[in-house]
Amino acid sequence: MAAEYDITIEQGATFTFAVTITGVNLTGYAASMQGRTQHAATTTVFSLTSPSGGLVITAATNSIITVTLSATATAALTAPSEGVYDLEYSSGGVVTRILQGMYRITPEVTR
Repeated sequence: MAAEYDITIEQGATFTFAVTITGVNLTGYAASMQGRTQHAATTTVFSLTSPSGGLVITAATNSIITVTLSATATAALTAPSEGVYDLEYSSGGVVTRILQGMYRITPEVTR
């Protein structure tokens, strides 16, 4: 079962956090994360992938997935807005959702 974790993305600021997956070596795995205004929405607000699309996997006995949106990427997001997201890793057709929750994008004032 995926853990619940709500996130706040500040428009125009670098957004980053890391998730440790205890006891799982993610060597050879891929990761993806998407945010949508609602579960049934067909368009994404943001979409991240590994290895070079905003998600970096550090594989070890306790693997880490680091999520990063650059300041330029967050500046392009519409704010204020909110919705839902999830983070998954996969290998060989098996997909595991590890994190899910609500996202909120707060507007930037200083530009």
